[in-house]
Amino acid sequence: MKQFEAAAQEAIDSIPEQFLPYLENTVFLLEERSVEGLMGLYEGAGALGAGEGMPERITLFKRSHEDATRSMAELVEEVRRTILHEVGHHFGMDEDDLPY
Repeated sequence: MKQFEAAAQEAIDSIPEQFLPYLENTVFLLEERSVEGLMGLYEGAGALGAGEGMPERITLFKRSHEDATRSMAELVEEVRRTILHEVGHHFGMDEDDLPY
């Protein structure tokens, strides 16, 4: 789990600084597995509705990432892509709008 945590932290740290104020109410969680086989999950009201109740949540699922990759380099890249994807949802982007 330590390597997965490090990959997730590296991806979070790579989020451009201008977006960070909009993510202040966002919690990043790591879980072992997803029942649905998801790589990540965004839950919340979005950047425009943030602060209205519970924190926004972005959950990354370790087992799904491990199953989809064959090397540490691939794992790091897939974690980065997943975080960017879920942050995109936070900013109101739909599946069709997201590059990953």
